[in-house]
Amino acid sequence: MRNPKFSHSFEVVWDFPESIKGLKKLAMNFRWAWHHETRDLFRGIDKDLWDGSHHNPIAFLNSIDRQRFARLATDSVFLSKLRVCEDELDEYLSSDSWYSRLPDRAKNERFAYFCAEFGITEGLPIYSGGLGVLAGDHLKAASDLGLPLVGVGLLYARGYFRQRLNPDGWQQEIYPEYDFYEMPLTLIKNGNNDPLRVEVEFPDRTVTCQIWRADVGRIPLYLLDSNVLENAPNDQTITDTLYGGDQEMRIRQEMILGIGGIRA
Repeated sequence: MRNPKFSHSFEVVWDFPESIKGLKKLAMNFRWAWHHETRDLFRGIDKDLWDGSHHNPIAFLNSIDRQRFARLATDSVFLSKLRVCEDELDEYLSSDSWYSRLPDRAKNERFAYFCAEFGITEGLPIYSGGLGVLAGDHLKAASDLGLPLVGVGLLYARGYFRQRLNPDGWQQEIYPEYDFYEMPLTLIKNGNNDPLRVEVEFPDRTVTCQIWRADVGRIPLYLLDSNVLENAPNDQTITDTLYGGDQEMRIRQEMILGIGGIRA
């Protein structure tokens, strides 16, 4: 359940030394999930912290001691690797793709891929298994090909359960609550710099959602989040857990994904 005393959101602003500010750009694009050199760059900073963050580069970077950053900012070997990763990301995003070179492609066309879960990486825990991994692979492949694709899904505050064994050897299900500002996500805002909202009409009320964007290489993945103050507490939890709740909750999630996703 949500804690009612938290009524304001906030964004963490990083204060990196100028020479290593490229780490933020690399962290905010999920291309690192299938780019070995960028993963190795993060892992090389502190392997234990990287693994402890479940390979979430934002939480990882926020946990690093500033003295460590100061040392990295003057480490010529690290800076050389960082520049290579930055240059490769820039080239990847700006270069011609297979799709852009097709002679008969339609202009301004766009395809939307709707799915209840996307398995991009464990650093974005909004998937449970095969369907999510398949959807994530579709986005990665579409990015490499340069397809005009947009992903649309739900952003689950508690994701799908993690498993652990108790001292007696019995499985326990753990539902951690995630901080979206500690993930490679961007809250979409309107011209007044307020969070952009979409509304979905239910039989007896209207549910409001905000929209987050995850950049998966060239592909934007838009994720709807019902945890906003305009909603009643029960509606704030619609996007709480993947496949959570009863059949009615599943229908609510499908309405948010389908109707809200189209409007988003």
